[in-house]
Amino acid sequence: MRKILAAFCALCCLPFFSCEKLGKFDMKKSRTLNPQSGVYYSLFVRSFADSDGDGIGDLNGICKKLDYLESLGVAGLWLLPIFPSHSYHGYDVDDYYGINPQYGTMEDFERLCSACAERGIAVILDMPLNHSSVHNAWFVESSDPKSPRRLWYRWAAQNDPKINLKAVAWNHKVWNEFGGHYYSGLYSHGMPDFNHDNPEVRAEFKKILGFWLSKGASGFRFDAANHLYDAVKLPSGIKDGQERAVQFWNEMSAYVLGIKPDAYMVGEVWDTAGVRADYMRGLPSTFHFDLGAKIIAAVKNGAALGASNNALAKGLAGDYKAAAAKNPAFVDAPFLTNHDQNRFALQFKNDADSIKLAASMYLFLPGVPFVYYGEELGMNGAKPDEQIRTPFVWSDSGKSGGDKAQTKWIESKYNAKTIPADAQEADKNSILNFYKSAINFRSQNAAAFFGKFSPLDAKNSFVAAWTIQGADGSTLFCLFNLSDKEQKAAPLQADDFGGLKPVFCGKKGCKAQKDGLVIPARSCAIFEKKI
Repeated sequence: MRKILAAFCALCCLPFFSCEKLGKFDMKKSRTLNPQSGVYYSLFVRSFADSDGDGIGDLNGICKKLDYLESLGVAGLWLLPIFPSHSYHGYDVDDYYGINPQYGTMEDFERLCSACAERGIAVILDMPLNHSSVHNAWFVESSDPKSPRRLWYRWAAQNDPKINLKAVAWNHKVWNEFGGHYYSGLYSHGMPDFNHDNPEVRAEFKKILGFWLSKGASGFRFDAANHLYDAVKLPSGIKDGQERAVQFWNEMSAYVLGIKPDAYMVGEVWDTAGVRADYMRGLPSTFHFDLGAKIIAAVKNGAALGASNNALAKGLAGDYKAAAAKNPAFVDAPFLTNHDQNRFALQFKNDADSIKLAASMYLFLPGVPFVYYGEELGMNGAKPDEQIRTPFVWSDSGKSGGDKAQTKWIESKYNAKTIPADAQEADKNSILNFYKSAINFRSQNAAAFFGKFSPLDAKNSFVAAWTIQGADGSTLFCLFNLSDKEQKAAPLQADDFGGLKPVFCGKKGCKAQKDGLVIPARSCAIFEKKI
């Protein structure tokens, strides 16, 4: 109720909730908005920042923290679902044209997009088009066999010989009984699956996408992109489910780019590299699932395994080659962990050097990297999902009452010892300040990170390495020391080292010598060679 009253007050007293009023902004520091480049920040609105004191994060809370996001250097925000929903997470959408009243109003969203754009920050929306909520008016209508919307969802009769009503996915039944008939809910009984073959459904989806672009969104993250045509919810005999899904996304992507040519779209395709690559025929970008686990394993075990002969870089080259074969213009989306996975800092037992090293290994890869909110603080979290999506730690609540933007909708079991943002801001060696340095370095060299990637033989088994060659012929040498001792890499002839200069160092001590490149222990070093 407090949120609803706050939303009403926002409408009546618009100036008091203006994003321009809530954050300092220097036009001299403004950056050009480019949704298809830079580093994105994955943000769970409920947990990020609260503007009205009810403990639940909201859109105006994000406005209040735009100075923080700008200083972090991010070029885009991915907002996890902001639609009206009966769940805390929002992936079961009640109304695709509305804003969750706990998060604010449509006017709040439009002002947020406008304020972000002024700072060169794009806003993309999490868009679940695989399923809706059972409370969605469309599904309620479809439950009537005589309704024109019956075919908007996947319904089956009890005696349908082509449907396996006993099918199970992720330990629950896919088909759910209602009124003597059955509907499919791949993710749960509360998330009924759309019928993506229905032209009316596709037309409605395009209408939804166009609506949010008109409100200021710069693109979309498409949820469950590879599950639209899973066999368990299709009649038997259909063998081309993946091809149908690819063509569906091709149609949606073309529509969005027809309205906004610079829109950024990324799909959740949680599958093998080959499947991800195939979906690149329909989507400009997909998340690089399994990369995070490989980086975490390399940082944990690299010294002991001798970096596995640069296996990480060689594997990446193979993934990029597969994607390019399907879509030469593909944009990779690397990340470490997301809102469905145990936070990676916990896996390193909060060792700051390991956290920084892992972060550098994905932030210095081609494409558009995604930072999951709080990872820049070393926040912890593990299943269930609620404990991975806990409040961002702004300040120590025991000091002067703490930051008023602190959300409190759930208590974290894991972050009692996490150093808050305000304390890390003041520590030049903090994880937060490392992220700032790395992201801002990448932003200043954005064009370089769309260059040609190649594995690099560092002549040292403890050093993972690659190069990225820009269109202008300059090359970045990205070196990562996975051992506990300073290491030297010699990837070039000795005469060539003089042409390299360090442009980013994870720690003091990286330098080019006559006999090689020096990388401090458990750290990264980026060298540049200009033409």
